[in-house]
Amino acid sequence: MSLKKIIREYFSYSTSEKRGLLVLALILITVFVLPEFINTDSTPDSIPKKNENLDSLIAILSSKGKLKNPALFLFDPNKASAEDFKKLGLRDYQTRNILKYREKGGVFRSKADFRKIYGIKDDDYNRLKDYINIPPAIKNEKVKNIAKRRVELELFNFDPNTIDKVEWEKLGVNDRMSNRIIKYLSTGARFKNADDLGKIYGFDSLLLKRLKPYVHIKPLKEKSVKIELVDLNLADTSILKTLPGIGKTLSNRIVKYKELLGGYISKSQLLEVYGISEETFRALENRVCVSPVLLQKISINQCNAKILGQHPYISRRMSSDIVKYRERVGNFTSVEDLKNKHLLSDSVFQKVQPYLSIE
Repeated sequence: MSLKKIIREYFSYSTSEKRGLLVLALILITVFVLPEFINTDSTPDSIPKKNENLDSLIAILSSKGKLKNPALFLFDPNKASAEDFKKLGLRDYQTRNILKYREKGGVFRSKADFRKIYGIKDDDYNRLKDYINIPPAIKNEKVKNIAKRRVELELFNFDPNTIDKVEWEKLGVNDRMSNRIIKYLSTGARFKNADDLGKIYGFDSLLLKRLKPYVHIKPLKEKSVKIELVDLNLADTSILKTLPGIGKTLSNRIVKYKELLGGYISKSQLLEVYGISEETFRALENRVCVSPVLLQKISINQCNAKILGQHPYISRRMSSDIVKYRERVGNFTSVEDLKNKHLLSDSVFQKVQPYLSIE
């Protein structure tokens, strides 16, 4: 095939194709050539003009909600209104954040607190910090709240030689201080008057001043030279209250726990009484004893799950398993069956064994 035929084959167009090319050429001429004849001066300045418009828009957006000529005056951020913040030159969103902080209970106690508001920048804070005026009453509000809580404490007549930790707490004495008092009494020392409480290291002098009118110390009998031991199984609440660190509340708990157990077999069981700490126990350990009384035992062949589960050492699940096993297999032949049949663990069995029987 000749070169002429090749060119004619690839570059020959039909009538419709020629018309399309003509229309395309006219469009290109209109887009690229015609503006040169219509406005020759518009092209060089078009880009700068667009940039100027963009800069103007940014300036308007950045200055939205901001006063052009802000005033500076003393203000309290806890009381100032939205209009006051606007006069000071703060933007609308900054003002909204401040008001929301106050609505939620927030309080400005210092100038530095104002800087913590979201949206307050360093230049805003540095411009306004010298004009922030917070009254001293706001700054001392936290101290007043503490004093108010102290006033709400329960006050009653008491003997510092006999009350327990629970009663000390009601009077406003913390755990650390009540432990020191109990330790002091465990040495055999005794408070002779209200001022002696001040001898306890760290005792609050203001609290002592409030408590002094309520201190009533019972006179100590001089003839009581020998200290008699208190029997945990025989003593009532009045006798138990004579022990160091044991007051009305703990004495009632000791008696109630004795009834739940069926009797004390060791004075170390006092540590299982709610509210008696190791410090309290060490203070009275040498002042108590346990007599070999007849314990109140529970028959594992006759009791129901409810009665058995009331014992402090046996959980409801344990009592249920024991009763179900007895109903399914028959009566137990010995208390040791509870351990041999894996109904109780070794540790639980050792504790509860003295309180169980098969009769």
